[in-house]
Amino acid sequence: MDRYVNEGTDGWTELRVHGVGGTSPESELGHPAVLRVAGDRQAGFYRRVWDSRRGTDDPPGFRREGYSWGGLTSGDNKRALWLLLLPFMLLNMAFYMDPGHSAERRRRSVEARIVAQRLLALSLTGTAVLAATSVSMDLVGWQCGAAGAGGPHCANGGVVWLNWIRYGWLAGTGRHLAVAALLPLAVIGLLWYLAHTTWARFEKRPVPQSVQQPDNRTLLENRQLWNGNAAVRRLRLLHVAGATALVGVLLLAPLPPGRDLTRLWHGSGWGTTPLGDARNAVLLALLVLLAWVVLRVALPRTGKREQPTVGEPLRRYRDGYTLLPLAASLLTAGAVVVALWRDEPLAPAPAELPWQVGATQWVLGAQGALLAVLFLTHVPGMVGALRGRRGEDREAGFGNPDFPRPAWGGLTMSGVALLATSLATALSAGLTLRVAEILGAPAVPGQTQHPGGQRLLVVPTAYYWAAAVGLASTAAAVALAGIAWAGIRRGRGASAQRVADAYPEAEVGQDEQGVRCTRIAASWDLAGRLDGAAQSVLGRLLATVALITVAGAVLGPVLGVRLVTEGPRWFLTLANLVLTGLVAAILWAGRQAYRSERFRRTVGVLWDIGTFWPRATHPFAPPCYAERTVPDLLERLEYLTPATGDPAKDGRVVFSCHSQGCVIGTAVLLQARTPASERTALLSYGNPATRLYVRFFPAYFDVRTLRRLGELLTDNGRWRWNNLYRPSDPIGGWVIVDDPLPPHAAARPRATAGCLPGAPDRQLLDPCSFGLRPGDSCYEEPLGHSDYFADQAYGDIVLAWRNSTAQQPVPGPAPAARPVVREEPPRVSAVRPWWPWQRLRPY
Repeated sequence: MDRYVNEGTDGWTELRVHGVGGTSPESELGHPAVLRVAGDRQAGFYRRVWDSRRGTDDPPGFRREGYSWGGLTSGDNKRALWLLLLPFMLLNMAFYMDPGHSAERRRRSVEARIVAQRLLALSLTGTAVLAATSVSMDLVGWQCGAAGAGGPHCANGGVVWLNWIRYGWLAGTGRHLAVAALLPLAVIGLLWYLAHTTWARFEKRPVPQSVQQPDNRTLLENRQLWNGNAAVRRLRLLHVAGATALVGVLLLAPLPPGRDLTRLWHGSGWGTTPLGDARNAVLLALLVLLAWVVLRVALPRTGKREQPTVGEPLRRYRDGYTLLPLAASLLTAGAVVVALWRDEPLAPAPAELPWQVGATQWVLGAQGALLAVLFLTHVPGMVGALRGRRGEDREAGFGNPDFPRPAWGGLTMSGVALLATSLATALSAGLTLRVAEILGAPAVPGQTQHPGGQRLLVVPTAYYWAAAVGLASTAAAVALAGIAWAGIRRGRGASAQRVADAYPEAEVGQDEQGVRCTRIAASWDLAGRLDGAAQSVLGRLLATVALITVAGAVLGPVLGVRLVTEGPRWFLTLANLVLTGLVAAILWAGRQAYRSERFRRTVGVLWDIGTFWPRATHPFAPPCYAERTVPDLLERLEYLTPATGDPAKDGRVVFSCHSQGCVIGTAVLLQARTPASERTALLSYGNPATRLYVRFFPAYFDVRTLRRLGELLTDNGRWRWNNLYRPSDPIGGWVIVDDPLPPHAAARPRATAGCLPGAPDRQLLDPCSFGLRPGDSCYEEPLGHSDYFADQAYGDIVLAWRNSTAQQPVPGPAPAARPVVREEPPRVSAVRPWWPWQRLRPY
């Protein structure tokens, strides 16, 4: 017999949105049998399935629905490779940390920082490409390919994948370089494919505008934030063209007639041979294309997002940006042909690939200059912005002196940009040094011999200094983390009196009740101090990295050479191991995050914060899941809140959001159409908006934004907003005003629907009972950030909203029963063989 699914929309719908970790629909709805009623396996809407209509627990005019979006951020093990793009994600996240962003017209200093960030993103792409060319073209194609000219072979002939260098039909350095160039070109092609596929899936179709003239008072209200189809496309094509052109330039640089550009400009390098003239023409065209890419990225309008219009159709782009990757690919193909045509062996004068070291140093120098621009343009306006925000806090009327200020004095943007750049350089240095150590012995220009008789492989001096910085930063991170953890442990027990006041039977002492009180107080203290300790550790670590980086920029050219030639061997070996361990740790963390739900809930918080934001600066960053979740929920709210003309049958929604789902829900309700928001009540719990987002994204989550959200949820002088939090929750907390636990909080009155403006918060007692429950021999453990559904306050608020209307909804005719198709839980995509001829699953 067919089973029953309540598909009605009249009355109240409790729409649940989970947080990080990919919670299954069954767990989210608290029911063993669910059915997807909208969406797909990656992000879908589910309702409970009953054996019959009479057996349902849904009262008349009410049903429960869950939105499961865990498939957008979790999956099989191959998706762990996205973590290698962590520097791109961090730089993209730094864009939204700028406190100078506002809904009004941007200042010139903000525009300058936006241009600097996009150029910095282009330089990070160059860093990744230079790492690939350093390994394949420099170490293998150039230095190992010339092993027959004298000296020992790379790895003494023990590396199987280097046998192609000794093939007779590939004799010649030009051909070695042409074959070695396939690796960086393949990396660029993979990034191009992933970026295009995710763009077509998430960003190609914009969020349409709901009204002709929107009143956008805050940044999250502006649907321009999610309309990145044109801007991301332009940046993606520019990055692909620039990366491809860079490979072609490094391929042609060592080929005759000359490596000096001045000879080409003065004409002395022309007219030698037809092949030499072809090389010169292609090289100049690639250099011009590379300069053009840098210029276009620097233009402010290149990355500007457009304001969507009502009923905006899907665009078909036909402009010059489409031709840029094609032109770069054709020119690089010409460079490969010229290199393959050179069958004679070259006698390379320098030990390293010409222009490789120079390009690396130029890119690193440009990154330092751009970071200085970000810092210097940020500091003058930081003080005024903070003062203005304090004034806005007073004008808002909340009067809360504990409302958090921007972290690190408002320098979060510069700090995270520095972290992204340092991490990208560390990954590049670790890869290059590790390969050089496998093939021979890493060396610096000018070093002539190695004590072990191994072949010397020249590595840019900047990579040695990056290894030293990575080693020092790792030591500083371990020391700071140890100090912070010791401080947290010393602070445990400070909440013992709070626990004793909250529970009537609790007593501070050495007996069994005292031990129970101490354990609860320890969980409260840990949750209260964890975010502050993490913020302090990361801030001090970034300050240490900044000081070491500045010292390296001044002393690196001298100390970098002496570090290798005169320094202890164990130092470089240890630094190399640290960088190698960094890559291995990133891959391990990504694999564990998709295999272990507990690990994903812990580490996935940071990842989900970064991928919540659209790609504004780097088009190769991991895709933004909000590009899918926000439109899905906007459309679903419109469907669940129909205006039938009969108030008893109008659709209403209790928008129930947990953890990161609260951030998604805030963006959705700020952009929802007025009829839908007027029939929607927000119930948030474990909300990280104030605890994390206000501190690190002050332009997008501040007092004005939270007040605006409350105004949009106002009905008869009350906010349709309730926020629940616990003292044991390390992630969520109060949103506007802390609600202290009163003495004997266990006897607290029941929650009611709605709240007075400016007071949506209510702190829950956790655990609910202090002593042993009847029939139970174990004490109840604190729930922390999970299982808010188990608290009685949650059910009380939902029940209060269902009973808040003057006329109770009249149940209409029963929806027709539909057959239920059994299917696997959609939270994990099916694993398919990953063969070259099959379609990849990029996200």
